[in-house]
Amino acid sequence: MGLCYTTQHQHMPDQLPDLSHLQFAVLDVMGSSVTSGKELRKALYAEHKINKSGPAFYQMMARLEEAKFVEGWYEQGIIDGQIIKERNYKITGNGIRAVNQTKAFYRGRTAKVSWRPAIS
Repeated sequence: MGLCYTTQHQHMPDQLPDLSHLQFAVLDVMGSSVTSGKELRKALYAEHKINKSGPAFYQMMARLEEAKFVEGWYEQGIIDGQIIKERNYKITGNGIRAVNQTKAFYRGRTAKVSWRPAIS
């Protein structure tokens, strides 16, 4: 037997969140700490099983930077005698607001959900 849900009507803003589900997951995983792209990709997979290729991931991060949801910069280091540049990210105030608005949008729509058996 499956489940379906009903909701009680309540006043909710009609505006959709600014973030896609993938962008929301990225910002939520980032939290308030500075995170390297490499570590962020690992965390996305560990927490949400999101496994984007390097180019797709960094293209998505560039869009988040353009939207002013994150700040990104390179830090240079040496690993095994090789000079490397690693991209690091930090969520901005706009990013924090977007995450909070997205949470509120969905919370408002699921707060009064009541589950009952589906009619087969």
